[in-house]
Amino acid sequence: MKISWTIADLIDFHYFFRMDEESRHAGGEAALAKRDRMIYLAKIEPQLGKADTAPPRTLVRKWLTIRRLQYRRQQAAEGTPLPGTVWRELAVLCQVLLFGLGLFAGLGGAGSLLLYAGTTPLNVSVYFGLFVLLQMAILIFQGLVFGYRLLLRLPLETSVFYLFLGRMLMRGLDGIRRRLQPVLTGRQRLDLAAIAGNVRQRKELAALLIWPAFALVQLGGIGFNLGVLGATLAKVSFADIAFAWQSSLQLSAELVAGLVRWIALPWSWWLPQAVPTLAQVQGSQMVLKEGIAHLSTANLVAWWPFLCCAVVAYGLLPRCLLLVLALVRQRRALAQLHFATLDIRPLVQRMTAPRLDTNGLGDGARADAGRIPAPAGEPGQTASEAPVPATAMPFAPGERWLLLIPDELDGDELRAALAGQLRPEFNAAFDYVRHGVPGLTDAEILAPLALAATPPAGALVLHEAWQPPLKETETLVHGLRRLVGEQAPIAILLIGRPTAQAVLTPVNPEHLRVWSQKMRALGDPQLSVRPLVSP
Repeated sequence: MKISWTIADLIDFHYFFRMDEESRHAGGEAALAKRDRMIYLAKIEPQLGKADTAPPRTLVRKWLTIRRLQYRRQQAAEGTPLPGTVWRELAVLCQVLLFGLGLFAGLGGAGSLLLYAGTTPLNVSVYFGLFVLLQMAILIFQGLVFGYRLLLRLPLETSVFYLFLGRMLMRGLDGIRRRLQPVLTGRQRLDLAAIAGNVRQRKELAALLIWPAFALVQLGGIGFNLGVLGATLAKVSFADIAFAWQSSLQLSAELVAGLVRWIALPWSWWLPQAVPTLAQVQGSQMVLKEGIAHLSTANLVAWWPFLCCAVVAYGLLPRCLLLVLALVRQRRALAQLHFATLDIRPLVQRMTAPRLDTNGLGDGARADAGRIPAPAGEPGQTASEAPVPATAMPFAPGERWLLLIPDELDGDELRAALAGQLRPEFNAAFDYVRHGVPGLTDAEILAPLALAATPPAGALVLHEAWQPPLKETETLVHGLRRLVGEQAPIAILLIGRPTAQAVLTPVNPEHLRVWSQKMRALGDPQLSVRPLVSP
């Protein structure tokens, strides 16, 4: 059975994903790898079978279910809800609120219009114009825009309205962040910047939020039409309401009757009594100087079934159809998420990749086992001593990658260490580029690289983690993005302070966290920050 996702699932998933990032920065990868591997072996593999037959979206969805159960057990005493639960409850609250507001707006609008003192009949044209024609105009405009975008195969992200909403949202977030900065700590400011970056970064998730908003609008429209119908039927049932038509354009009754028949086509075949006849149209024409004494009651009450059916056909039913469309499109958009992006790939690898656990082995066996996985270390080096490469990067044989090195660190010793760290693990060619050269801007350094016949497959930028990211770092990343393209990966490889014993040293977890937060604030989905050497 195909496993479906909801927006609440996505919110919970990224919440757990963010918690794991903090745990990895604080305590390393080993604890996460052990936990996720045990989840897979104990809970997921018995249900799904071999890993190569299960797509990443299925593995991740099963993992999320188990993490939710674990969280609820741990937080049972505190009663802290998950963000997805909060989203679900707020969504229901918004649905009820929008439906209620639309309902009361329809009741109030129709109720005030249908106030009848018994001297002058209610004008059919005013009722029809406000509660039918206006809604039809809005729906026709939406249909034309939708058809135009469908014809040109334009994605939702290129919509001017969508871009306007996105800019307003980001301006709102930036404004809130600026207002809160005086009362926040440095870490809290970084967290806010990272949240704003996540909104820019995950465009496919931001697009998903358009459909719930669209559905809310339709719920409000449904409530409005039901309110109009409720007020109209209540007035007709409990009061003597007279409807008539009038116009200064000197329209003939035959023309009005023909127009009425065209409007009533959707229901005239099964509800003919809701279509005023020519005689009823003639008998309900009002002329101000003649008054209403000559008008027949049967003709004056013949209009309300027509008006109610018009509200249903041209107001209520289209809103219901658009609501169904929004739910279907939201479901389809969720089904298209493949969960095979750069940031999620390590989670899948932690679950499916076998682990070597030396617990319980003798000293000699543990020593032998420790020498097995040292892909980038020297011969005879144990697993704890071997430097850990920057895994999960999509290298392929024969690709050309840029490797940017700070000018003050560049040298034969560093390049040899980098070659030993990267090339044995990834069979790719690297073009070494020095950045931060005194007297040269990053744009001048990158300009000659743009003349290459083919753009690089990606870029690696070496940095010392103890030096905080500056504005120049952001400028360099933006320049690299223009050089390698929107879809090519860029990785910031962090190292600690070089020592006399090693030029590539582990990174302080707090330094790694600061770099991750600052780079996440850039909103680049293909930008990652990772330590080149793990502790």
